[in-house]
Amino acid sequence: MFIKNIIISGFRSYREQSFPDGLSSKVNVLVGKNGSGKSNFFAAVQFVLNEKFANLSALERKELFHVGSGKPALSIFVEIVFDNSDGRLVIPGRAEEPEVRIRRTVGLKQDEFRVNDRRFSAADVHQLLESAGFSSCNPYYVVEQGKIVSLVNMSEEDRYQLIKDVAGTKVYEARRAESEQILAEAKGKQAHIAESIRELEKRLKELEDETVELKQFNVADREKKCIEYCIFNAEVEAANEALRKLEEEWNRQSVIFNKSHDVEESSEEKISQFSQKIVEISTDITRLEMERTAVSKDMAALMSKQAVVDLDASEAAGKFARNNRELEALVKEDRELGGTLQRVATDIGKKQALLRESEEAANKKAAEVETQRKVLERLQERRNRTKLFKNKADRDKWLKAEMQKNEDLIQKSQQELDLVRRETERLDKEASALGEQISAPTLSTADVDQSLRDHEQRRKAALGKRDELNQERRRLWQTVHEQESVVQRLDEASRSAKHQWERAVRQDVRQGLLSLSEVLHELRNPELSAAVHGPLIDLIQVMEGYKTAVEITAGNTLFHVVVDSFEVGSTLLAEMNKRRKPGRVSFFPLDTCNGKIADIASTPECALLLSKVKYDTRFKGVVAEVFGRTAVVASLEAASAMVQKLQCDVITVDGDQLGRRGGITGGFLDKRNMKLPLREREKELAANLFAARAKLDGLCQDVATVEQSITEVLNELEMLRNQNMSTELEADARLRESRLIEDRRSRLATLKSNLAATKKAVESSIAAGMETVRELKRELSDEFKSAWTPEEEKRLEQLTEEVASARVTSSELQANALQLATEVQLLEDTARHVERRKAVVADRIRELGWSKQAGSIADGEQAAVKAEFELLSQQLQCIDRDLEQEGRERERLQSQLDALTSKRLGTVRSLQERKDVADRTEMQRGLLVQRRDEALQKIRQLGVLPQGVAKFESASLGKLMYHLKAVNEQLKGLSHVNRKALDQHAALLETMKELTSQKETLTKELDSIHVLMEHLDSKKEEAIERTYKQVQYQFEEVFKQLVGVESCSAELQLVAPAVSNKKEDPYTGARIKVSFGLGNPVSHLDQLSGGQKSLVALALIFAIQRCDPAPFYLFDEIDAALDAEYRTSVAKMMARQSDECQFIVATFKTELLDVADKVLGIFFHNKMSRIQTISSEEGVRLLKQVALEDRKRTREGN
Repeated sequence: MFIKNIIISGFRSYREQSFPDGLSSKVNVLVGKNGSGKSNFFAAVQFVLNEKFANLSALERKELFHVGSGKPALSIFVEIVFDNSDGRLVIPGRAEEPEVRIRRTVGLKQDEFRVNDRRFSAADVHQLLESAGFSSCNPYYVVEQGKIVSLVNMSEEDRYQLIKDVAGTKVYEARRAESEQILAEAKGKQAHIAESIRELEKRLKELEDETVELKQFNVADREKKCIEYCIFNAEVEAANEALRKLEEEWNRQSVIFNKSHDVEESSEEKISQFSQKIVEISTDITRLEMERTAVSKDMAALMSKQAVVDLDASEAAGKFARNNRELEALVKEDRELGGTLQRVATDIGKKQALLRESEEAANKKAAEVETQRKVLERLQERRNRTKLFKNKADRDKWLKAEMQKNEDLIQKSQQELDLVRRETERLDKEASALGEQISAPTLSTADVDQSLRDHEQRRKAALGKRDELNQERRRLWQTVHEQESVVQRLDEASRSAKHQWERAVRQDVRQGLLSLSEVLHELRNPELSAAVHGPLIDLIQVMEGYKTAVEITAGNTLFHVVVDSFEVGSTLLAEMNKRRKPGRVSFFPLDTCNGKIADIASTPECALLLSKVKYDTRFKGVVAEVFGRTAVVASLEAASAMVQKLQCDVITVDGDQLGRRGGITGGFLDKRNMKLPLREREKELAANLFAARAKLDGLCQDVATVEQSITEVLNELEMLRNQNMSTELEADARLRESRLIEDRRSRLATLKSNLAATKKAVESSIAAGMETVRELKRELSDEFKSAWTPEEEKRLEQLTEEVASARVTSSELQANALQLATEVQLLEDTARHVERRKAVVADRIRELGWSKQAGSIADGEQAAVKAEFELLSQQLQCIDRDLEQEGRERERLQSQLDALTSKRLGTVRSLQERKDVADRTEMQRGLLVQRRDEALQKIRQLGVLPQGVAKFESASLGKLMYHLKAVNEQLKGLSHVNRKALDQHAALLETMKELTSQKETLTKELDSIHVLMEHLDSKKEEAIERTYKQVQYQFEEVFKQLVGVESCSAELQLVAPAVSNKKEDPYTGARIKVSFGLGNPVSHLDQLSGGQKSLVALALIFAIQRCDPAPFYLFDEIDAALDAEYRTSVAKMMARQSDECQFIVATFKTELLDVADKVLGIFFHNKMSRIQTISSEEGVRLLKQVALEDRKRTREGN
């Protein structure tokens, strides 16, 4: 057995601590800095195992709680996990547990132990640990800081007491103290018994004298009882005679009272019926008034809507007239624009033909002028070059340079010409695409008009459907209001019936049935629910006229619940008790209820009551159990005869019962509280209410359906309006797009014309450049001339005059062509303006055509509002007519109700008078019954009558009273007599025997106690001697092992007192005498060094532990004062003993790390300690760091 794990939560400096990889079963060494939490760790173990923390106050508990960052804990716990594979810890009821967990949890008001999740008391845990070897007499399985020093400084007397504790003398002393206490109590009892015996003997002599007087008293008392019996019997007979006469008068009054009560019940039922009718009519009137208010509101809303619609219609009519006038003007303008456009087109054709002829002549003349100009320019340039250059080489050089310039210019012009061609091709493609768009099918005005007409037809149909649905909705709402009134009336009637039913049924029974339903609902067990069939009252049907007899016969069994088996009833009762459900419920198990049916033939006078009850054959045994042995008859006289004839229980149809043993019950019954009719009425009203609500739900669903249809129609109207708008917008967009395409085509044509002119100009430039190059080449091949000839000069002058004349002619032709082009441009601008105006007019004409639909919409809406207003007017007239009829009917019923109420008041007064008479009669009857019962009670109190009654039976009441007075005087003289003298004498004799027996028993017990005490004294001395020898031997062995010197010795000597006393201990102290191998043995430990003292103390501790071994040991810095060699010896000894037990040791020295199976490092950070497994090397480094810090602090302190 060893500690596998220790789990700490919230204890002192440990917030959360455990050892995931467990502790070693051998040597575990804890290392850490001062204040890191080693002592708190050992305190946590003692918190669970030691009695040190047994009784904690609230303040002491609070000091154990961890104080750090975060939310404070409400409780702390320490759990120690033991490996119990050897079975040393035996938990009661759980044998052979391989692992045992002992947890102690402490809160501010809580302190509990748990062993393997079972709650234990502190005493139970202490006993469990004692059984596993944790002796309370040996406190050295946990050695804390300072315990070594206290053991060294311990006096000889304390050391001797320690040996006694190890020997277990506390147990012997405790038992001896108990024996002494028992001995003292036994002696006290013995003295008390002797005194009691003396008192009893004295009292017995007195009782013998009292017995003689008691016999005289008994004779007089028997005579008194005889006289009193005769007097009380006479009173009983007189009371019975008075009760018989009173019963006859009561029966006569009951017949009259029952008749009056029947009349009163009939009147009350009629009044109730009239009141119910008046309430129903009032409800109808309220409903009609609400409907009238609603219709009036609808009419007011329609009037407002009609005013708006009329205004819209008027505006639409005015707008329609204005639009017609505008349309006529626009159609006329359109015709005029068409004629203008045709005339302009004709003029443009004529002008364009003249323009082409003029442009051809001007261009031809311009080309001739240009050719002559170029020839003239070349000649002039050649003439100028003859003057510019001095020789042929300079001229040729310049010509070649000019040729190169012209060729570059030609190349650039060719590139520009390519750009023009590509741009022309792009314009051609774009024009082709626009042509395809124009040739695509478009949305015509006719198509738009047709679409709008279709939408208008659909809109009119939707408006008609909307009006029909609105009318249907009003009709349905009226029906819903009527059905709501019906549901309200049925609900009130159902609640009233349920209230009457609850008043008629006992509260505990009603609560029990409700609790049963709740339990079944909570269990949600279909099989169990199917096994419960409900109370008997819901499972039978009774023929009319026999309900009173059935209800009186069944009584409270009507509310017994029928179940399939006895086990079902037991289960349900257990569940109800488990849930603490209120109420009372009884069961009829079908498997045990097998009632027998009496053999009673049905006759006009008599029949079996069971034959008047209808039921399911499954419940035959239960119904027979209740009604199978009862006959029903018409009258009480017939019942008396049938009881004697059939020898069974008989009941009349009015509820009077006659038992086969002679008992009679019955009388007045308030039929208003009869349970069967009330239950039938409640069930009927509940069914009607359910059906009415279902019908109301169906009507509400119909209203919802109509509302949905109206919403769909309104959505359709909105959709048609949106479609009209989208159609018009689409048509406008298409037309605008078409006009934009035409404008784009016109701009493209203009661009193309400009490109053609540019192309022509570039081609001319290229041709001129090429011609210039050819001329320069020819000039290059000619000879160089320093001057021109006269013929060449003359030709140049002539050519100059021809060019000037040609230019004049060309200018005139170009001016004429420009005039024609201007006229054509003006005509084309006029045509474009007319076309634009014609398009605007066409668009407006189309818009005016579409706007005609608005007028028709307004007219249709106006007609619909008028029709709906007329319908509401008719409905309002019907409601007023119904209100008038219902008011007259209510007045008629109210007058009848008043008449019935006044008539009923007289009947009620008569009933009250008869009730008063009945109450007085009942009071008299009660007094007589009380007198009779009191006399009978007095007779019963007299007990068994003695002999001698016969001589007083014939005496009159006066003589009896005289004799009673004489006897009372005699008894008065004997009033001092002890009436219990005989009983007391016998009781005292019995007590005397018991006390004598107890005295003898106590004497034997005293002798046994003396023997036990002598035995305990001898055992105590033997235990001390045995323990001393064991500790002495182990102390010597351990000391030699630790010192490691052959000549060393150690001795533990018991010191005897100077004067011996048998009653006291034979020794007064224990002395230690040691030798470390050098010098004489030392008996005074003060002569030793600190390390030697600690070694001696450790040797004694190990010796004690060997005498009383524990499964594990906890040492806290036991090697602090030891020298290095002794620390090594202690470490080796622990290593040897670790095969048999576990060590958990805290140290600041490195020697123990050499034998450690597991090294645990303790670290403290943020007010929280943490223990984790580290290597031996890490442990050595940690200890060196601690030593270095200690030396540093010491230097700083100095």
